[in-house]
Amino acid sequence: MEYKIKEVSKKTGLSIDTLRYYDKMGIVSPKRHENGYRYYDDTDIVKLEYAVVMKYAMFSLDDIKSMIQWFATQPPYDECNGFFHNMLENNIDSLEKRIVYYQLIVKMMKQILPMIESADTYQTNQSEIANFIKSLFDSITSEEWEAE
Repeated sequence: MEYKIKEVSKKTGLSIDTLRYYDKMGIVSPKRHENGYRYYDDTDIVKLEYAVVMKYAMFSLDDIKSMIQWFATQPPYDECNGFFHNMLENNIDSLEKRIVYYQLIVKMMKQILPMIESADTYQTNQSEIANFIKSLFDSITSEEWEAE
């Protein structure tokens, strides 16, 4: 089946500009009609779905491009398999650490919420709120976190 860029944008949630950029980067390479218009097939849609999921998982666009190309390699070979296996393991570690920080941020937001019920409560709690933020900032920007 063939899809026009506007249909692919709706189907994947990616903007038309992003689709064009992904084409330029080689993440996906849609075919072109004689008039120059891009058209995508089901294989392109699958690649874009991979790209969306991987981008959401904080992979770089270069990593996404490499992995999509590797997935398309037939037959896959062990050297690349090992490389991508390590990439996935590292990304899992990084995401697990981010989850901890996201949970702390959510907890902090829930604690701050009643402190900003009104301008008066905010003014009363302003320094405590600043301390929450500073503490979380220090944790996130610590050397251990930055190494990730």
